[in-house]
Amino acid sequence: MRIDTPSDQSDVSDHWQQDIQLLLNRSRVSFLATQGQAGPEVSMAPFAFHHGKILLHLSRLAKHTINIERSPNIGLMICTPESQADSPLALPRLSLQGEINLVSDDQLESAKAVYLEKIPDAEPLFSFGDFRLFQFSPTHINWVGGFGKARKVSLKQWSMMH
Repeated sequence: MRIDTPSDQSDVSDHWQQDIQLLLNRSRVSFLATQGQAGPEVSMAPFAFHHGKILLHLSRLAKHTINIERSPNIGLMICTPESQADSPLALPRLSLQGEINLVSDDQLESAKAVYLEKIPDAEPLFSFGDFRLFQFSPTHINWVGGFGKARKVSLKQWSMMH
């Protein structure tokens, strides 16, 4: 499998930026990897995309949030849902690493509106005292557009897509 770097002149696909945007627009589920006391732990977390950051609405009571409070460095994967026709090896996906923090008070209303537009079922959870809205800022981004179509995405490229 060929892995392109941002400096490669020949793209695996001329449309990889659009493919990433399509994945972010169509998907609502991410897989959140945090560092637990016994090792890595993975959980599912609905997400929304806002100004180059990924929003996650998490309960303080969940293990992943307790892990985040100890170490805000996380991994996140967003994957195209599997269908019967697709090989799991060919599913387009984003693998990201970075830091997660609470959304600041001055950004909370706009971030909440974006999140609820994508995940309207979450509205009642905003009234629960244990749920908080986080924003994930990626520092390392890897895109796999299908089997044999992998590339690293620079932060500059990431910021230009939004």
